[in-house]
Amino acid sequence: MKKILAIAVLVTGLTAAQAQEGFRIGAKGSFYSTWLFNKNVSDQNSSLDYASTFSPNFGIQAIYMLKETYGISAEVVYSMHNQKYDGFLNNDDNVFNLETKLSYLDIPILFRVSSPKGPYFEIGPQFSLLMGAKETVEYEKSAMSDEAYDNKDFKDDFASFGVAGVLGFGIDIKLADNINLTTGLRFGYMFTDATTEYSEEELVEKDQNDVDISGATYFAHMSAEHSLGDARNDLDYKKTARAFGGFQLGIQFMLD
Repeated sequence: MKKILAIAVLVTGLTAAQAQEGFRIGAKGSFYSTWLFNKNVSDQNSSLDYASTFSPNFGIQAIYMLKETYGISAEVVYSMHNQKYDGFLNNDDNVFNLETKLSYLDIPILFRVSSPKGPYFEIGPQFSLLMGAKETVEYEKSAMSDEAYDNKDFKDDFASFGVAGVLGFGIDIKLADNINLTTGLRFGYMFTDATTEYSEEELVEKDQNDVDISGATYFAHMSAEHSLGDARNDLDYKKTARAFGGFQLGIQFMLD
């Protein structure tokens, strides 16, 4: 992971040092709809549902146009990736609201095709380093209030590294001879697992030592037949896919 980050920074630095025609640097921000898709969650029916969640990110971008119409884009982006859940334990009297809040250092390296008139298309891999994982859970019944927590750390319950595929499209708007405003849409899907898989023995040990497990990771271990809050251990782990998509806006400066 450290090697990938070092290579990305080195490539960006070497390109910047050349400062050849067609090289651009800039800053960008995005606002995405973010999801942690898991088949066990999807199969829980009304006892557990995803809730729409949105997250921001921001970072720096370097683009080197190999030719007038295509080039390479490299970015270093600090990304929030949140997921909300609504559900109930055993019966609909024990309703809870849970939010998983992940943060990543994302490094997309994308092939970029653009037109002199402004439209562009981008596609390529994204490498992600987990920076943090916290979770908040609330219960609607006061009897369950002792089980609630706020921004509790669960970093060990999530994978520290991930690889995603990314594609996007948009338009570069020329503001001045050497300044572009970039606006567009980007979508991504992580091919590697976002949560940590535990054995039954590891889960039992956590329970015996009163060590909590992230709700998102707990859901990934439980089969569709498992009733949330039931003491039964119906383990049927499914991988969790990080997915996102939404609007991005950036400013680029062209170096001659």
